[in-house]
Amino acid sequence: ALYGRNNLTERDLPHRTKLIEMIFREYEQEHQKALSKFESALGCISFTSDCWSDPNLASFLAITAHFIAR
Repeated sequence: ALYGRNNLTERDLPHRTKLIEMIFREYEQEHQKALSKFESALGCISFTSDCWSDPNLASFLAITAHFIAR
């Protein structure tokens, strides 16, 4: 973990392509966990969403799935 370290050098930071690879790998793992939970849901899955923007007009979207797990 690099967070909170004061003595970081350029060599400690991953290259941008490696960072993209790490982020994508983490996304894939979390995506598979979510799919697994959805597949074991009892009954229906309901989705809610919310969209908003901050004062600088940056847009945000939140999607939430509601279900009962086994």
